[in-house]
Amino acid sequence: MSYTKKSRLNASSFRVIKDAMLQSDELPLADVIDDQQWQAVFDEHGIDFGKDDDAVYTPAITLWGLISQVFFKGENRSCKAAVMRIASLWGARGREVCGTNTGAYCRARLKITFEAVRDIARKLALASEAAFEREATEDNDEAHIHPVVEQVQRQPTAGRILLFDGFTITAADTPENQEEFPQNPAQKEGLGFPLIRCVALISMVTGMLFDLAIGPYSGKQSGETALLWQLLGQLRPGDTLVADSYLCTYWIVAACQVRGVNIVMKNHHKRNDHPRDARQLSRYQRVTTWHRPSRPDWMTEEEYAACPKEIEIRLVDVTIDQKGFRSRQHTIATTILETKVYSREWISSVYRSRWMVELDIRSIKCSLDMDIIRAKTPAMVRTEIWSCLLAYNLIRMKMLQCCAIHGDMPRSLSFTTTMQLLANNWALASANLTRALVELGKQAPRSETVGNRLDRVEPRANKRRPKLLALLTKPRHQARQELGEAA
Repeated sequence: MSYTKKSRLNASSFRVIKDAMLQSDELPLADVIDDQQWQAVFDEHGIDFGKDDDAVYTPAITLWGLISQVFFKGENRSCKAAVMRIASLWGARGREVCGTNTGAYCRARLKITFEAVRDIARKLALASEAAFEREATEDNDEAHIHPVVEQVQRQPTAGRILLFDGFTITAADTPENQEEFPQNPAQKEGLGFPLIRCVALISMVTGMLFDLAIGPYSGKQSGETALLWQLLGQLRPGDTLVADSYLCTYWIVAACQVRGVNIVMKNHHKRNDHPRDARQLSRYQRVTTWHRPSRPDWMTEEEYAACPKEIEIRLVDVTIDQKGFRSRQHTIATTILETKVYSREWISSVYRSRWMVELDIRSIKCSLDMDIIRAKTPAMVRTEIWSCLLAYNLIRMKMLQCCAIHGDMPRSLSFTTTMQLLANNWALASANLTRALVELGKQAPRSETVGNRLDRVEPRANKRRPKLLALLTKPRHQARQELGEAA
């Protein structure tokens, strides 16, 4: 891509992304997107290209293009479409576009490592949540507070409440991707796609994603428990980790306790919900002691010695009454022992909040279309994943900004509406940010509020029938060859 005259746009500054986010220094959380900090991250990772005066694909513009790809689906998600958007950006700044070849953009994308994008996404989550806690008004509109969040917030905790869950995505079927992320072993060779397992830590209150770990779907140390160990460094003393029963193992609970992190998890199905040696606190609560098991093969002797020899666990019986269903009772295990401060109802609400992470993952996989990754190499797979997650946190940040202005709760705003706002104005605001666009960014995210969908019941089935096409039962090259021979 080449141009006939220079633009007033500073292509080397990450300010272009701040403008695309419809930011003004007068807005709350305006300093969360710090272009100097983003530049420092790229410098730390040695990402340095596009320094010529007439350079188009600087790190800032290339990242701007990467994020723009996340906001669209289908043909508009391609590299060609991203180049067109960059061409439109420069054209709006007074440069005449002479070419839209994708080669330069694709080479520039390869120079941006996933570690740099990951670090920016992490810093954005930390800064946004901290700034929102400072800026949020006290007179929230009670009608817009999600009932589960409201119940949890009646008793403030010392730290964050983080929801943990896992999901899978697929990547382009290339030899490189298959080698690092093998397809489902139950499928025949040549018929499956590289399958990636992901686990995420997401804030219960704000929906910000703090970290994500990825690995192959199957094989040694590829389960959700193994991937969680990669995320433990993001936990801070006072945090509360909420997860399902699969994570409720002695080693995970011990690792959290050593870090000063509380856990709220459904008791593992292999553990007794009513142990005989438990100290009864009330009809529905008791305290038991878990003793350290023998050292597993995957744990070193040093790690084993660092684990506490025993852990006190509070077991809380909870009954779920849902209209149209039989009442269900299950037992929650937690290391929060203060029954007078943290009641049985509060513990139940915290665990009940875990279903919110399902909606957040749906936003990532469906709204941002991260279910299928287009990249053809493992390195670009990771970069594409973290570009999606950076876009996700940017959308959440815009929602938090709107909430801080109007006193709403983050879970009351529509993720999709905010995504549509940024997608439609990404290039326009970058080229010419006006006061009217800033005002639009303040009002549009709250134009549609999310209903309180607690205990929502929907069948997991599709009404719309897919097109009736035969399934491929042999590698495509073999099917092509047979068709050619038949002709």
